Amino acid sequence: MKGNIKPRKFNSQQITQASNLNLEDYSQNRLSVFGITIDDATTVDRDDGIWLIELNNKSFELQISITDVSTIIPKNSPIDKEALFRVATLYHTTPPTPMLPCHISTNLGSLEEEQKRLALTIFFQIDNTGNVNSFHIKETIFTNKKAFSYTEVEKILTNPDNIPEHQLLLKMQKVAQLIGKKRGGKSGILTDDGYVDEDGNLIKENVNTYQLIAELMILTNTTIANFLGKNNIPALYRTQDVGTTDFELVKKTMGHLLVPATYDSQVKPHVGLGLMAYTHFTSPLRRFVDLVNHRIVKAIIKKDLSPYSVEELDNLCSQINEYDQKFKEDKSNFLRKKRQAEIEKKFNNIENLSIDELSPDEFSDLIQYAVFNHQKEKIIPYITSRLQTLQPKDYYYLWFVGKINLFFDNENIDTISVLLVKSQADNSTIDYKVEYCESKKLYFSYCYLNGMTTINPSEDTKKSKAKQKAALATIKGYLNQELTSHPHAFSKFITINSQEENLLDIEFNNLNDKDFSKVLDYCTKTNFDEKTIVEINRRINNLLPKDLYKIWFQGKINKYFDNPNLDTISVLLIHSQLTGAVVEYKIDYHQKTQKYIAYCYVNELTHPQPQFDTKKTKAKQKSSLAYIQSYLNNQLIDEPNLFAVEEIVAEEELPHNIKNIESINIEEKEEKKKEKNVIEESDWVSKLYHFCQLNQLGYPEYNFLNIDGFFTCTISLICDDKTIISKGYGKNKKDAKQSASRVIIIQHKLTLS
Repeated sequence: MKGNIKPRKFNSQQITQASNLNLEDYSQNRLSVFGITIDDATTVDRDDGIWLIELNNKSFELQISITDVSTIIPKNSPIDKEALFRVATLYHTTPPTPMLPCHISTNLGSLEEEQKRLALTIFFQIDNTGNVNSFHIKETIFTNKKAFSYTEVEKILTNPDNIPEHQLLLKMQKVAQLIGKKRGGKSGILTDDGYVDEDGNLIKENVNTYQLIAELMILTNTTIANFLGKNNIPALYRTQDVGTTDFELVKKTMGHLLVPATYDSQVKPHVGLGLMAYTHFTSPLRRFVDLVNHRIVKAIIKKDLSPYSVEELDNLCSQINEYDQKFKEDKSNFLRKKRQAEIEKKFNNIENLSIDELSPDEFSDLIQYAVFNHQKEKIIPYITSRLQTLQPKDYYYLWFVGKINLFFDNENIDTISVLLVKSQADNSTIDYKVEYCESKKLYFSYCYLNGMTTINPSEDTKKSKAKQKAALATIKGYLNQELTSHPHAFSKFITINSQEENLLDIEFNNLNDKDFSKVLDYCTKTNFDEKTIVEINRRINNLLPKDLYKIWFQGKINKYFDNPNLDTISVLLIHSQLTGAVVEYKIDYHQKTQKYIAYCYVNELTHPQPQFDTKKTKAKQKSSLAYIQSYLNNQLIDEPNLFAVEEIVAEEELPHNIKNIESINIEEKEEKKKEKNVIEESDWVSKLYHFCQLNQLGYPEYNFLNIDGFFTCTISLICDDKTIISKGYGKNKKDAKQSASRVIIIQHKLTLS
């Protein structure tokens, strides 16, 4: 049964079940507690209450009381089945669509002021630095002493009086801030712009109050998750797993919420919140997940078996995750249409508008309205006078939505960002190719839009300017339908200057290493003659890695492999930086022979024979040289012969006779073979290639966009007759490619075994 995202009514059976409820039937043997609630002023379904007691030892007892509707809604009852179908309360419909009948959601289950309600209360013992020393959970009867609004509390926190009520809220804020500081994370934080909630939404009003409540709820949810996880209890965990628990690294390299949070029956990290375990427990009136987790926790309290099997929970996760995805799309469409309606209402009579008085943001809205409502001509005169204040998104609407073939004369337009807006709006792929001409002292650049570009490159003395010009030229070409997939080669524009050409006429003995490097540059554009090849051999020990890269990867010169001291590791690093190739090393230590065994892989291909040395760095160096030699001889393979390790060890006549070493038997060799084939945890590119091989799929396509030295990688893969797309980010192409591969595997749940 799939969740429903449209408004619907409760049937008579469900309404009757709700009407027959009497809280007195469930109130015996429960501890009485009290507290306050803090919600939006319009809230009618209050899930959570809070209270704080300052203890004599400067620590605190924090009480979080959550309405206990699981007691009055049996599993698989009519209301429960309907709640599963609805999954969550919809607030963006008119009127809102509750998950539970109103008699429960706004009455019996809502923690109303001065009313007694069933609750589950978590009692936390917290020290004065924010550490939770202990907690316990009890079934309670909760009385709400006062129902505050966010606005009321915000005023108190910003301008408190010296009265108990205000001082209590200040102490609650202090505890919440201590807890938040301990947690860290990228979401659930207070920033200069506002409060970023756990779903990444930016809240700009009542931010101190939102932070107070959110931190206490995050504490409750993660405490429940840790409790369940440490006891290996399947539940509905909220996870945001990116394959690493190095939260600081994720903050620095992955940005915010690259992978959407989902539900899983097994505990996994939530990197956005910076937590090893997280769940949803604090909103059972409005989320079915919380209702399920309440039942599981209550079963533990009562020492009963869990009411849900792992199979049931897995099915619930699949259904709710699918619902969440549809809900996000539905909500996005709703908000977009609502925004469009507001814009249309505001600008439906352009003739009577004081357009000159509009702010830049209001004028941006006007542009959107005009291009969508075929009134472009009416605003063009005003656009001309505002060109200096237009934003990249404004140019996107003018050029790509309105198809207005104007406004190209402003050299300050950030055309790269305009194309970035387009890529975000419709998943267009943007790529730049740039080459430098030494003789002309110019950069030449092509900008590709979905694989199409201009017939000729753009040029400038500055690389960034050349790219901006190329982006503008591509936009013009797009509007004039002049883009091509077969542009002129760079070689048509990049000429060899006479100084470079004359280098070949000079005696090489008279050239320093820097000038000889220029000779190699010239040869990569023409050819390596015999004289140069001989000179390379003479200078081989003095050549820099960048020169060796030119010789082997650009000139394809299949020589110079008899020198083990060449820095071939750096050569492959340059290869990776220039081409986006993924380079990795797999190194094991052979205890009996006391040697390191190394393989070098580039894009999952390696050399046939292992490389040995007593020093790990030397083994790594030898393996990189072996890769380059195999690359030039077309001898690369994807799976090396691991039994060759024994043969080569024997040939080298090591101190121990390999045949007599009992530990190197067939079983160990098979085990080593398995170990060798295990992909490193951090190598997501290889994992994705492995997935493609297992499922006989074509390999993924990667497109890179470089904005101010930071790369965006868009990855697309045809899987199950549809194209799936994800994006990743990094400081270089390699990191961006790893990030994109990681995101697509997790986001689309690609099974790697």
